[in-house]
Amino acid sequence: MNLRGLTFDDVILVPGYNGIRSRQNVTTSVEVNSRTFEIPLISANMDTVTGLEMANLMSELGGMGILHRFCTVEDNVAMFKAANKKDKVGVSIGIGEKGVERAEALVAVGAQIICVDVAHGHSKEVNRTIRSLREKYSDNVLIIAGNVATYAGADYLAAAGADIIKVGIGSGSACTTRIKTGFGVPQLTAIQDCRKVDRTLISDGGIRFPADAVKALAAGADMVMLGGVLAGTLETPGEVIERDGTDGRKVQVKKFRGMASKEAQDAFMGGMSDWKTAEGVSMEVPVSGSAKDVVRDIMGGIRSGLTYCGALTIKDLQRKAQFMEITPAARIEGTPHGLSGSVPAKA
Repeated sequence: MNLRGLTFDDVILVPGYNGIRSRQNVTTSVEVNSRTFEIPLISANMDTVTGLEMANLMSELGGMGILHRFCTVEDNVAMFKAANKKDKVGVSIGIGEKGVERAEALVAVGAQIICVDVAHGHSKEVNRTIRSLREKYSDNVLIIAGNVATYAGADYLAAAGADIIKVGIGSGSACTTRIKTGFGVPQLTAIQDCRKVDRTLISDGGIRFPADAVKALAAGADMVMLGGVLAGTLETPGEVIERDGTDGRKVQVKKFRGMASKEAQDAFMGGMSDWKTAEGVSMEVPVSGSAKDVVRDIMGGIRSGLTYCGALTIKDLQRKAQFMEITPAARIEGTPHGLSGSVPAKA
């Protein structure tokens, strides 16, 4: 056994010479098949992350929102028809005949970005679905497909006709695939392996801090998908719930769940079949303000990260980036640790 996998916390990016006057001067845009996205961020196609409001916000900020598919086709169509920038909002489908039928209904009302989305994308049924879509729509529709975590998986989807490949198995904040099945690839290594395929890559999963997004882009991702970090923001679907906090005060929360969780299966699949297990969790997270603030923070980190590398663009970052593997002690050193022995300030 000689394989070695690394994830975001295992590495740091080494600073390089910077000749850029200001981080305002860097370019964060990404071009995908003649479409330009001003920021490399995508909101996850989860039912507790991306509905119409989130999709509209992400497209207005220059990124992409992918509407979830866990609703009727009619509701999916109605959501998409209400989108402000239809060329920057993606729609999600499953596999097989029903998935293609959903795609047909959405393309008929103007959808141009179709995400074929399953937990294990390196599979025959995903291949068949992509080929069916490509045959029907030629190059008129942008096809995203995933998820995969290896070069072989990415190459398989590219050969089927995918334009964009979604990378990440088991790295999501509400995912339990690795502890249930033992399978997955640490996210940084997965990106580096999949980047060998000549396709646009989306890093899906594992983003907790702006630095994780910078590392994902430096490793070879063209765009980064956000799920858990957007959970609880005002633009996510779902009602605001009041709970009793530990200090007796009322707190506001929203639901956040993985799409392979028991709760999601109960809601959309008529329950969990007795022949399978849940590969996700459901939780309540505090209401945390607008997703705009989350995006602003991550984009600030990306712009600053580009200048630490002396990179004007994301492609420059990927060309110049030098990763260093670090110890757990080095990781602790890089966190706000200075308060451990400090004297509290007087009120």
